Amino acid sequence: MAQFNTKASYAHGDSYEPACRLVSLFTASGESESTFDMAIKLGRKAASYGETVLILDAVGGALLTRAGIVHARTLDDVARGTAETRDALYVTSNEHFTAGAVGPQSLEDALGLLAALSLSYDWVFVVPEAGCTPAHVRLGAASDVSLMSYSTQGDDFMRAYWMVDAVRRRAVDFDPIILSTGEKCDAVETALMLSDTVREHLGAPMPYGGHVEDLHVETRLLSQMKAQAARRAVA
Repeated sequence: MAQFNTKASYAHGDSYEPACRLVSLFTASGESESTFDMAIKLGRKAASYGETVLILDAVGGALLTRAGIVHARTLDDVARGTAETRDALYVTSNEHFTAGAVGPQSLEDALGLLAALSLSYDWVFVVPEAGCTPAHVRLGAASDVSLMSYSTQGDDFMRAYWMVDAVRRRAVDFDPIILSTGEKCDAVETALMLSDTVREHLGAPMPYGGHVEDLHVETRLLSQMKAQAARRAVA
């Protein structure tokens, strides 16, 4: 079982050093709402361990709305100098994680601020729009860990392949954890097809994290992501 350092595990008077993990949650195919829900589940679970968590919405506020978080300020206001960072971040009342929205600024313009914010938390989960743009590629290359979801419908898994190909052209060590959505009965088959295709054309296949409907999948994913971030830190 993974061990999680928390604020509570430090004696009074000791300084707390956050783990500073920047995690991108990509939607290669399928419904974005599945990615939103997974980000919220991961945030809640990590916060329940006593770790510090920031969830960043780069989807026009849709994630915050889904989480029931009302917001007025965004990181765009911070970038424009019309708000302090603390004014754009919202602490959930009983779930103990913090959330904020990137706002109308482009993901590309926000990357520097996202990286800076990651230095103050154990986990910073960034959820961009579905698809793959140059900003997605840069975010994937900059992240300590990435989670990529795809739909099991038809050949939708190939969108994950093309996205991995795009990011690996910039960052050869890009190794997202893959998460399937859609019909669970097709999860294993499509995961194997994706792995075989990646192995044949791109090299090492990505680790499969499971299906979104798996029991306690968020617990398993946190352990996987923590281990992967630790390996990347010493690489």
